[in-house]
Amino acid sequence: MSLFDLFKSRNTSDKKSYFKELIKVAKADGHLEKREYDLILKIGDKLAYSANEIQELSEEIEHDDPVEASQSKEQRLKLVFDLVAIMMIDGSIDPKELGLCKSIAMKSGFEPEVIDDIVHRINMLTQSGRSIEQASNEVYLVYSKA
Repeated sequence: MSLFDLFKSRNTSDKKSYFKELIKVAKADGHLEKREYDLILKIGDKLAYSANEIQELSEEIEHDDPVEASQSKEQRLKLVFDLVAIMMIDGSIDPKELGLCKSIAMKSGFEPEVIDDIVHRINMLTQSGRSIEQASNEVYLVYSKA
């Protein structure tokens, strides 16, 4: 199931919460890099969430909104993968971003070690020439079948 299919029936409030979490990870190191922002915009395009809406969220974001517990396991897993992709897209893993990913993973019902495993698997695939997005999608398929 594509990210768009996963969220097409969700309301604006749910999308806003989802994008807040994405932006929190991207900003955890103190700034929002262009590549991180571009990935958020790409995800926004898939979810029919405008660049203006994302920009407004980016300007107001604070680290106070938890991941909604009502999301299905599949939705929470996809959010975790999106967060990891944003964290890794700039080519380095900032400890603050990693800590926030683990915190959000825990709030989403996953052990923080899951993030380490996902990062390791994605790193292995990117070293063999895959993009972050391709590697993330491949690892996601493994986790979604587990």
